[in-house]
Amino acid sequence: MPVKSFSNWNRLYKAVVLCLVLVPFCAAAARSNHDWNYEDTRTDAREFAAGGYLHVRLSVGDVHIKRGDASKISLRYTVKSRREKNVKEARVDFDVHGNDATIEFHAPSSDNTQFDVELEVPASTNLDLHAKVGDLTVDDIQGDKDLELGVGDIRVENEHSGYRTVNASTGIGDVDGDGYGETRGWLGKTLKYHGEGKYELRAHVGVGDIHLDGK
Repeated sequence: MPVKSFSNWNRLYKAVVLCLVLVPFCAAAARSNHDWNYEDTRTDAREFAAGGYLHVRLSVGDVHIKRGDASKISLRYTVKSRREKNVKEARVDFDVHGNDATIEFHAPSSDNTQFDVELEVPASTNLDLHAKVGDLTVDDIQGDKDLELGVGDIRVENEHSGYRTVNASTGIGDVDGDGYGETRGWLGKTLKYHGEGKYELRAHVGVGDIHLDGK
């Protein structure tokens, strides 16, 4: 088979596989991209020392984590749903034990309920976040990071010099390293980076993209 023909067939095959795999996820996204009938915005804040570990668990929603007060975690989130009952029954478990904090978002029906989350944390905070569907943005937070999404995009902004190791991968999607080196893979991409810093970053998305914005 000529090289050009093989390349064209390769691209076509990849497109077909992507369409087949993404059908259920696209359907879920279409259901979540409607006008919500009910919304409620809530806030909370807890004292938290810099250098601690923050664990976040979420089913559906977008999360934005940025620098805030040096001695506390500030949480602002909006619950959105097609049903008033789901908004009223949605809850967040926010616990701090010493240098360890956990925030878990609970909804009676994840298919019809979404959390949009804004977190302000000390500049030096280790992050451990796992979510099923949504986008995650982390702005200039120093510390170890373990980030995982089922479906969505991850964007992390940090200096290259801060990391000792970076492991970023997607099941289906791209990894944009911006100076961290070349990616490998076909349907999914993998990036591995070794530097002189002291922090570790692990980021994985099942279906979606990862953007690592270095400085």
